[in-house]
Amino acid sequence: MQRKSAYNILCVAATPFFVDRGGHIHIYEQARALQKLGNKVTMVTYHIGRDMPDLDIRRIVNIPWYKKTDAGPSYQKPYLALLLLLKSIQVAREIKPDVVHAHGWDSCWVAWWLWKLLGIPYIFDMQGSFSGEIAEHGYSAKGGPYYNFLSTIERLTLKKSPVVLTSSTQICQQSRERFNLSDDHAWAILDGVDTDEFSPDTYPHDPVLHEKLGLPTNKKIIVFMGLLKTYQGVDDMIEAARVLVHERGYTDAHFLVMGFPDEDLYAAKAAEKGVKEYFTFTGKVEYRETGHYMALADVAIAPKIAITEGDAKIYFYMAMGLPVVAYERPASLEILGNLGFYAKFHDPVDLARALHEALENPDLKARGAANRQKAVDEYSWTAVARRIMDAYAIAEDRMSGRRRANEPVIGTQRT
Repeated sequence: MQRKSAYNILCVAATPFFVDRGGHIHIYEQARALQKLGNKVTMVTYHIGRDMPDLDIRRIVNIPWYKKTDAGPSYQKPYLALLLLLKSIQVAREIKPDVVHAHGWDSCWVAWWLWKLLGIPYIFDMQGSFSGEIAEHGYSAKGGPYYNFLSTIERLTLKKSPVVLTSSTQICQQSRERFNLSDDHAWAILDGVDTDEFSPDTYPHDPVLHEKLGLPTNKKIIVFMGLLKTYQGVDDMIEAARVLVHERGYTDAHFLVMGFPDEDLYAAKAAEKGVKEYFTFTGKVEYRETGHYMALADVAIAPKIAITEGDAKIYFYMAMGLPVVAYERPASLEILGNLGFYAKFHDPVDLARALHEALENPDLKARGAANRQKAVDEYSWTAVARRIMDAYAIAEDRMSGRRRANEPVIGTQRT
């Protein structure tokens, strides 16, 4: 196996890229890091989303009725995947890529067809279990016939993919054990963070923004960044706030919640719980602006309850020098190690306990500084990009008998 010094990469992202949420930040920062190492990245994605100035983005035909920008399954995805395949074929014939980088399950199926039709090697960048995600978003009950059918699709997809990358060792290990994948077939590369861009030096505390948001000056600020959905643990966070204030009697904290959609719905839930005055909901905040908001905080919270997924927000909290309160879930434990303040999984009462202990910990700032150092030392995007390039080389080697994209395509015999 010989890794090239640079690759011409076709990224397939079956998502409305770019929207300010963790999965898209993962894709964006990977692409930027790959380009910094001399690779060329062209991305094919949905018709909606924000163009990013440093990426070549190609979009499918406009579908005016499809406007979903949050994460999760949709019954409209099959025809979107077909449109994505058609666009990917068009772009592949134009740019003649060395490899396809498939982000997510729908993208992997597109990449498989590109391999079959054009002979382009591909890797599968898996952010979580297909059947697990469907179940966690409420579309299927675990163990039922539909779930078992989805698991079969999941197994076949993973078996057919030459290389499977995950952003969590636990997700990788679960896939290996559940579907009998070898160690060199599925491996974890983890996520990363730009510690130069996201740092306390780049984003110092901004008193003007603090005042503009109406945040109290005599309370500690707890920041949350992410989609406002049940699987992100937002309901648990609000219940934990109620327990913290009304049962534990701690009133010296305020929650700064960055995210969308449904901010009005969750503000109403906070009011129902009697903690409305302890919350500020900002709505959507652009990715490059999030550092200004995180800089206002004393503590960060990561209450995600989707057990099969990673949690990219934690990397950013750490880079900004924030101590982190999180549920005991595999991804959180792996990223934070012994530096996290942990609560029992999916237990808002214990989450309130962990928040309380963190807020009153005399070494809180030191814990945040240690998180910052760990991010600098261990979570470089450059290191992630080099590992991805190793995966490209393995995929090329395993699929070397296939026809290349710059040779005659659809309708001819494979060699």
